[in-house]
Amino acid sequence: MPRIKVAVPEHFLFRMERIVGISDVNYAKHLDSISMVNILHEARLQFLASLGFTESNIYGLGLVVTDLAVDYQSESFANDYLIVEVGVSKFNRYGFDIGIQVTNSAMEAVVCNAKIGVVFFDFDKHKITQVPIAFKSMLGHPEIQEVQEVQVA
Repeated sequence: MPRIKVAVPEHFLFRMERIVGISDVNYAKHLDSISMVNILHEARLQFLASLGFTESNIYGLGLVVTDLAVDYQSESFANDYLIVEVGVSKFNRYGFDIGIQVTNSAMEAVVCNAKIGVVFFDFDKHKITQVPIAFKSMLGHPEIQEVQEVQVA
């Protein structure tokens, strides 16, 4: 069966550290996939906070997750020290990808590469909206690629 491969951004903009807790491991005594997803979402929220935003207020707009892909590459165990690095890529009219690499510092091994696709959302109008120009500029992505119109049911 073919596996997905997740590419990470060329440059990381944010870094956080996390110790794998006892409650993060599963019956096989390694980091559970659900715990990893929680770590990835925490990294996304901490990244936004480092920029002065929350996912419900980025220049008055919200951010909604559209997809998540995780390419697991090695195990991690209780008390391991994780380095979580976050960057951005693939801006389009409505959103972008948040790329994350998680490394086990003791083993010097990549635990996973992940990408979280997000779009900007106007909660008052209940519709997807364009990426704020100021946000793209803040992250060094002034150009925008045109994409097909998105239909929301």
